[in-house]
Amino acid sequence: MTASLSDLEARLIAMEHVNAIKELQSRYWTCVDRQRLDDVRDCFVTTGAVIDMQGVPPCHDREDFIKVLKANGGKPGFHSLHTGNNPSIKLTGPDTANGFWDAFFVGIDVGDRLTYQLSGEYNNKYVLRDGRWYIQTQHFRQTSLLVQKIAEDGSPTVLTFGLPDPSVFDKTE
Repeated sequence: MTASLSDLEARLIAMEHVNAIKELQSRYWTCVDRQRLDDVRDCFVTTGAVIDMQGVPPCHDREDFIKVLKANGGKPGFHSLHTGNNPSIKLTGPDTANGFWDAFFVGIDVGDRLTYQLSGEYNNKYVLRDGRWYIQTQHFRQTSLLVQKIAEDGSPTVLTFGLPDPSVFDKTE
């Protein structure tokens, strides 16, 4: 296969965009886990962001989402880890892209004595603004969920098992 120099350049630019989107999504999950909420906010477009995540109250902009994060995990004693797997990134235009991810989340809320194990699917839309990619729409659906309450003696009580629970993170400030 012989490609022209302009074809190779276009392919290289596309690969750089796909890699930048993967880095953006990774930064988002890392910042959520480390409770760097200003950095989470900066992963989303400033206007027009839509965050539609099963188990989380509807968020009509990034500020709504930060309020939800503060109420549900942005506190001392809440520890979490998100992993994103099997990314499928498709550039849909010169400044737009779609991304699909399988995700896994574990969390420990020491104060409320709860543990979480959650899997699901992200179907996101991304936009390029001023040379940088942002999340424009974040759409998440749970595929499995386990929530346990840990008693003082260390014994767990299962609160939710298996099926998605649309109210698992329903606290707001």
